[in-house]
Amino acid sequence: MEASEQHDGNQSGIRPSRNDEQLCWDSFRSGNEQAFTRISVTYYRQLIHYGLKFTPNVQFVEDALQDLLIHLWVHHDSIGPTASVKFYLMKAFRHQLFKNLKRLGSEQLTDWTTDFSTPDSWVENTGISQVENQEGENTFDYLLSLVPARQREVLYLRYYQGLSVDEIAQLLVIQPQSVSNLLQRALIKLRQHWPVPVLLSLILLLFE
Repeated sequence: MEASEQHDGNQSGIRPSRNDEQLCWDSFRSGNEQAFTRISVTYYRQLIHYGLKFTPNVQFVEDALQDLLIHLWVHHDSIGPTASVKFYLMKAFRHQLFKNLKRLGSEQLTDWTTDFSTPDSWVENTGISQVENQEGENTFDYLLSLVPARQREVLYLRYYQGLSVDEIAQLLVIQPQSVSNLLQRALIKLRQHWPVPVLLSLILLLFE
């Protein structure tokens, strides 16, 4: 089973199969309002979750997602097929977020995007107690804080959202090898502070 099917951050129910998803997407492109609603409901919460990695402003993220959904519906007849609906929406939403952020000014954009915060569910889903370190931070958040923002984003997309290396490369507009390098550096950094067996167990628990 693919990682995206194991844990995609969607708490609204079971995701449709890939074939059903493609049929739903094609129906949406043909102007089927029910198909569009189904797609919106299926991915709404995980897109909000992704948007909150760039800014804590919930209203801003929700508004940006509404802007995207309106754009998709208005232009449904000019949207092409896609191998992955989830990837298409994440890429489009990321573009919409940065477009809206730039309207607020470059200073705010920098402040909001340099700290790619740790998803709360990464800690909650482990079932591990919230052990506090000397600085009062929980252990897992502390370890991820040691990883640079770009590496943290790649880890999030790869293991939490279940995107492939190629999809992450397209999303971030970098080479696949660069994605692999970022993942490797992040895991090497984490291994310096956490034994390999424990780290691997956490990854399996967090993203199953």
